[in-house]
Amino acid sequence: MANVLVTGGAGFIGTHLCQFLHDKSNHVISLDNNHTGEKPWECITADVRDSLQLDGIDAIVHLAAQISVPRSIENPDETLSVNVDGTSSIISAAESSGVQKIIFASSAAVYGDSDQIPIPEDAPLIPQSPYAVSKIVGEELLRRSQVKTCALRFFNVYGPNQSISGGYAAVIPAFKNAVANNMQCTIYGDGTQIRDFIHISDLVRIIEQAIKADELPSELNIASGEGTTVLQLIDILGESNTDMQAPNFEEERAGDIHTSLADISLLKSTFDIGELIGIREGLA
Repeated sequence: MANVLVTGGAGFIGTHLCQFLHDKSNHVISLDNNHTGEKPWECITADVRDSLQLDGIDAIVHLAAQISVPRSIENPDETLSVNVDGTSSIISAAESSGVQKIIFASSAAVYGDSDQIPIPEDAPLIPQSPYAVSKIVGEELLRRSQVKTCALRFFNVYGPNQSISGGYAAVIPAFKNAVANNMQCTIYGDGTQIRDFIHISDLVRIIEQAIKADELPSELNIASGEGTTVLQLIDILGESNTDMQAPNFEEERAGDIHTSLADISLLKSTFDIGELIGIREGLA
């Protein structure tokens, strides 16, 4: 049993993670500025940029962030404030409170449109948005920390109760919402963009192993290692929705990456990840 603080614990990933860790009999504390409803774990309503005291916490999973790439381009100051200043604040609080480990939610966005496919952890970092820059700076702050840290570079996380807005795999809930409402799915670009999707239930299992691990790499890709195009997503959804409308195509958005596919050999050698949920099963 561990005392685990999850920042951003009221978000999509945070809620799933808090539930998973709570079910494993850990003492879970969610820190978020937007808690709603009753939860069986402790909730603290605060901003990660606040001055925090974290005595008694064994590990922090730092998920709190402004996660939308388009929003980061429209309002870079907000993104850098939440994502960089917030991370710096969490590290300072951890160092002064004797926290043993910080697991940081970084992102595949740090690689940009990489020439190396699949992308290993040592690929050059080519940020294409303020969001990506904020994650690179967060990783650097972690490397300079006195606390044991690991930056998990999330690729496209998806699963139940995911918002249609925001970052990560927002394309999936957006498509599912369109199908449910008999509307066209909107594809930005030509649909040949490749994404590496990982189901939320696999992600939280891996994060739990990271919390428990004695030794961790400084950065680690968290993905399935399988590529799926946006057009393939449409085809998979169409298999169970035969009256689905043809998609609507619009221009590519600034900051969007064409091919995002992870090399997960380091992930496999670090953790026992088991058999991951495939995209067809995950969308069912």
